[in-house]
Amino acid sequence: MFCIKCGEKLKRGDKFCKNCGQNQLAITNSEESDNNNLLGSEDHDNDIDDIERENELISSNGPQTVTIKKESFIEKIFKGAGVGGLVVGGGFLYISFTILQFLFVAFAGLSMIGLAISLFSEGSIIWGLVALFIGTPLAIGLASYFFIFFLALAILALIIWGIIYLFGFNISFGNVWDGIWLVIKVLILGGMAFFGISSFVQAVKKNELVSFFKENWFYILIFFFLFWLFF
Repeated sequence: MFCIKCGEKLKRGDKFCKNCGQNQLAITNSEESDNNNLLGSEDHDNDIDDIERENELISSNGPQTVTIKKESFIEKIFKGAGVGGLVVGGGFLYISFTILQFLFVAFAGLSMIGLAISLFSEGSIIWGLVALFIGTPLAIGLASYFFIFFLALAILALIIWGIIYLFGFNISFGNVWDGIWLVIKVLILGGMAFFGISSFVQAVKKNELVSFFKENWFYILIFFFLFWLFF
């Protein structure tokens, strides 16, 4: 620490210079003015910095211009064609499904009627009546109820036939369909026979044969009718 007037080196805490007696705490007016000007310039610089920061925040957080991309006429056409194609395709599939179901049910019913007429012409009156009054409603009901199953079966047969045809085997679609249908017929009759025999064994054990035939005579008749129809 040095004297502000003569430059004499002073000790820490000395208020007066030992050489010239100058009070070290006294500051001239010019020095105060210089200090005030220095502080004022620093405050001014700080204010300018604050204004610049506020401008940056306003520019970054301000409203942004959103550019809306207008669709061209060609894009609108393709979009409309996509939605329209979906609607038209769905409607076409529904109409096709309805027509196929109607034709399938009608074919099943007419086939049984034709079978009954054929039996009548051959002299089989009883079997003709069975085919007409039992087989026809049964065929129509099964065709209507299991249409989706038969449709899936036809698609499966078509896929299998296509694979076999690609490998070079000369097998017709009818042969593939007959093979798959034979397996299904065996499963149907086998399942009916299994449950019928199981019920018959239980009735024998309980000595209830009369009630068994009373409750299951219709199913027994259907079993023999399907067996005759399938084979």
